[in-house]
Amino acid sequence: MAPAKRRVSYIIPPSNDPLPRLDLPPRNASRLGLVPPLLIPAKHQPQPEPEHVPRSRHPRHRLGVAGLALDASTHLSGRSVPEGILYTAGRDGLVLSWDLKLPMRRRAPPDSPLRRGRWETLTGWADDAIDEEGEEADERPTSDGDVLGEVTTVGTRRRGASNGIRELPFEEQWELDGEPSKPSSFRQCVQTHTDWVNDILLCNHNQTLVSASSDGTVQAWSPHAPGSPDPATIGTHSDYVRCLSACRTQNWVASGSFDRTIKLWDLTRSSTPAGPPAEPLITLNPADATAPKSSVYALAADPFGHAIASGGPERVVRMWDPRTGKRSGKLVGHTDNIRAILLSEDAKYLLTGSADASIKLWSLATQRCLHTFTHHADSVWSLFSAHPTLATFYAGDRAGLVSRVDVSSIPAGRDVGEGECSLVCHDEGPGGGAGQGGINRIVVQDDSLVWTATSGSSVRRWRIPPRSTGGTGLGGSYGANTPNYGNARLSPNLDEQARSIAPSVISYDGEDEEISYGFPYASLIRLTSPNDPFPVRGGARDRDAEVATLYSAASVLSVPALRSPLSPHPTQLASPRSAPLPHSRSAYLTRELAADAEPLVPAPDADGTLAGERGLVRALILSDRVHALSVDTGGEVGVWDIVRCVCIGIFTKEAVESASENTAENGWSPREALERIREQIEGEAVVTQWATIDTKAGVLSVHLNERSFESEIYADEVGFAGDRRFTEETKFNIGKWVLRNLFLGFIREQQRVRRSRRDSTLSQDTTSSGPRRGSVSSDTSRQRPSFSTESRRRSGNATVVSSSKMLPAVPPSVATGASQGASPLLTPLIPLHVLAKDAASLAMPSIPQSPDATPMPQPQRRSRPEAKGEGSDYFSSVNVRPRQVSIQGGVADDFSGWGGPGAQTPSTPTGLMGRLKNFGKSSKRPTDIATPVLPTTVEVPTVEKVAPDPAAKTPLQLILEGPLSPPPSSEAPTLGLSSSIVVLIEEEAPPGFVTVYRGTVGSTAGDVHTLEEVMPMWLAEYLLLHRMPSAPPQVKLSFVLLPWVGKDGEEQLPELLNTAQSKLTASRMLRVRKLVLHVQDKLDKMTPPPPAGAPRPHAEDLYEILCNDVVLPLDMTIAAVRQYVWRQSAELTMCYRRNPEMAAYRGR
Repeated sequence: MAPAKRRVSYIIPPSNDPLPRLDLPPRNASRLGLVPPLLIPAKHQPQPEPEHVPRSRHPRHRLGVAGLALDASTHLSGRSVPEGILYTAGRDGLVLSWDLKLPMRRRAPPDSPLRRGRWETLTGWADDAIDEEGEEADERPTSDGDVLGEVTTVGTRRRGASNGIRELPFEEQWELDGEPSKPSSFRQCVQTHTDWVNDILLCNHNQTLVSASSDGTVQAWSPHAPGSPDPATIGTHSDYVRCLSACRTQNWVASGSFDRTIKLWDLTRSSTPAGPPAEPLITLNPADATAPKSSVYALAADPFGHAIASGGPERVVRMWDPRTGKRSGKLVGHTDNIRAILLSEDAKYLLTGSADASIKLWSLATQRCLHTFTHHADSVWSLFSAHPTLATFYAGDRAGLVSRVDVSSIPAGRDVGEGECSLVCHDEGPGGGAGQGGINRIVVQDDSLVWTATSGSSVRRWRIPPRSTGGTGLGGSYGANTPNYGNARLSPNLDEQARSIAPSVISYDGEDEEISYGFPYASLIRLTSPNDPFPVRGGARDRDAEVATLYSAASVLSVPALRSPLSPHPTQLASPRSAPLPHSRSAYLTRELAADAEPLVPAPDADGTLAGERGLVRALILSDRVHALSVDTGGEVGVWDIVRCVCIGIFTKEAVESASENTAENGWSPREALERIREQIEGEAVVTQWATIDTKAGVLSVHLNERSFESEIYADEVGFAGDRRFTEETKFNIGKWVLRNLFLGFIREQQRVRRSRRDSTLSQDTTSSGPRRGSVSSDTSRQRPSFSTESRRRSGNATVVSSSKMLPAVPPSVATGASQGASPLLTPLIPLHVLAKDAASLAMPSIPQSPDATPMPQPQRRSRPEAKGEGSDYFSSVNVRPRQVSIQGGVADDFSGWGGPGAQTPSTPTGLMGRLKNFGKSSKRPTDIATPVLPTTVEVPTVEKVAPDPAAKTPLQLILEGPLSPPPSSEAPTLGLSSSIVVLIEEEAPPGFVTVYRGTVGSTAGDVHTLEEVMPMWLAEYLLLHRMPSAPPQVKLSFVLLPWVGKDGEEQLPELLNTAQSKLTASRMLRVRKLVLHVQDKLDKMTPPPPAGAPRPHAEDLYEILCNDVVLPLDMTIAAVRQYVWRQSAELTMCYRRNPEMAAYRGR
């Protein structure tokens, strides 16, 4: 199998200083023969500030934010309580963490059990729920479904294992204690991926962050580990990884991908760039793996690893059993793509958000839809709930609306229509632009603080105000900030049957006219009741039939055949006023869409908003292959020199809009903006492509491969005109020029090492110099892996940027199993299939933990005394130690049957051989010392490593041992690039590239050994031997050169050759200046020689070349003449004539 191809990439950093502004040239400005772009400085430049503040003092998101994760349990050093850490991940490949500085206190444990079957009661399925409870109470055996074997138990005993009171998980043991008063601040940043980050989550007691990206990888990062280690890849997919879900009580993370698979990954195993990819614990495949709509967009798993729910474009929710790897159910009801899924803690209820603008509640026990929430009018993109039964949840849609539904405090006998539904906020994105406000993610803390992530680079925080009446204040258990029904009572004219009537017919006495549930009516939306046969469809707009989903089966089947005569007609609900006020109760009774309500929080919290910066969204290379254009999220177009790695200037948004006479009402796309500027400034050059660029990470990235040596350009076209070191015919190979400057530190360090080695060798005796050189080489080859690992870690840590004011985190002190809680569904964990050969090499670094407690719940295994030593690591699934085997072929003696002092086993041998075998087995001997069985006992290693043959050397070692001849500066002048330019070496791994080295221009000298290991051979041969994988192709062009036929009376020069030989062939890079010299040489042979001693005039003063009656510039190449002047598929034809301005020489 051929090795994967590798490429070199570098990232041009944005400028921290104000950039000069540029004006567009006139539309009729001539660019004939111009190679670089036509750039005109603006007449009015912004005045520099006296004390200029850099663009960004710390990393910020540059593109849209797609992932949020909230940590409310990690203590910081010197703090008595957690203060909250928010993790954000964006399309720029960055993961940032922020110190929230929230006032926190320990949450009081719940004092009452969760009510079972509450959703069925609220949605009209109470009878079925009761029947299900009766069936569960039967004394029949049930299977736990464990993959290790069928274990049966009795239903009643299983239910009685818990008192029903939920134990708070470790992550939920803290709550807000008042209003936050300090602004959030930057904490850490890591470049985890080279493409969009689509989802993130926290696991391992909030000590591990897992991210999924469009680069096809799943990575785990330990932000609180000492030394700030780089993220480790724990899994890969063959296409974009879209979503993640973790099992809190087990050690796996599930990832859903566009490759139509769901994979479960072991957090204890990771892969290295040079090693094989990590294997998943299990892969869940759809029924039809080739179906075009089987991509996974949403994923959810319960905390105990019993169920996984997935959704996607096929509009079906699929249920999976991770213990068996099989599909366990299918839920049908949505009419469009399923974008978000939530699963209750007991794996009984499911909440799904879809592009059909509906949110559906499902019962997994009965496999039916209990209720459909239709208060959104646009695609639902995100859901969030911290309630164990999903009784309170938040939803965000494509229009930027965030709503909250709370049914946790509805009294008994009422239905879901009496729950609270409010519009929390409206995040319109930066500038309120279209397409900028879609809610990608939501996180909420204690129903008081809401963070929203949109297509913009900023994350906004919204403070939900306390309730005016009936609220219990901040914090508390679930329902603390939920409606209080203490002052709500039914009107006396309604009997008991009215309890199931929709809330629109219930009158609330004693409340303020504009206040309900403690919030104004203007922010409330009426929920649809399952018992209302006449749903109100009034309001500001009608529902779009193609947007709204079908009503659920629960909504239809729960309607009784006969209604009570007391049920009012919908016409009775109308207000006497023709246009009810938005704050009135009448307006609320007819409002069923969140878009018709007023946001409860009109503006985000300035102290909690995490501001981003502008990022690049699109770029293209101009025809000269040296300059590039880019457009950012603010609409400005920048001009870049991708060879010198600098931004030259910018065109403002106003200048871009003025580039087109007809501007569309909906604005213009980034592609259109670039094309408008390109048409007016691009020069007329024909240069071979040598690199590609992209803006996936919000910055300009340039990529080179082994075919980057095929592009040449004249020195005077890239800023060296008039330089005495170069002539008019000097050409630079652009790929060679860039690579030499990127790795100049590496080249000089190799030369320095070679000189020092040569000097030390000359100082030794001649007889010992040869063996000593060989021993040094072999020692270096043997020690290189460990040195390379440290070097890679050191250079890779440049990806982790920490604030100078960051407080270190305190490892959590959690007892084993503390976070699992009491659950009647708890079953044995999935076995971790860790290969013996991978146990030591693929284990992730241990996550910080307290000395007396493990950070993760462990599978119930037989305890081993030696596992308690200092060298034990939780992430090592097996205890690696030498196996002792006797010469008689007995099994390893690992003390598995030793029961302590005085313990006797039935197989205790007697006699001489028995005494010999028991020799030295004292009951007082420490248990961590291996017992020798016989003096001839041998140690059997698990993996035997074969030492490499010293005679066999890699191609790179052969290069390093021979003479070095790096490229000279005459062919690739030194540019003095910024040392902060990021340099990457990436390996092809579909669907993208995997980074195997990350450094900077300034760190290449210190990363010599790392680069020697990861550098592709084509790059090493060029940098050290000045050898290119392929020479630039010599493309020839044929053309016809004829005398110009002018008007009557004008002189016509003779033909240079006869008609049969008038066709010429030359390099495509040949300049018109050479043609003029050719004409002069040929014509001079046809005319008498000038007088002796007379100076020969310059050819350009005597003659000129035309094409299509256009006088060609002297520096224009014939390739450019053919493309921009001739513009025909026929043979290129050019003409020559005398220069009209040089009439003095016509007498010759």
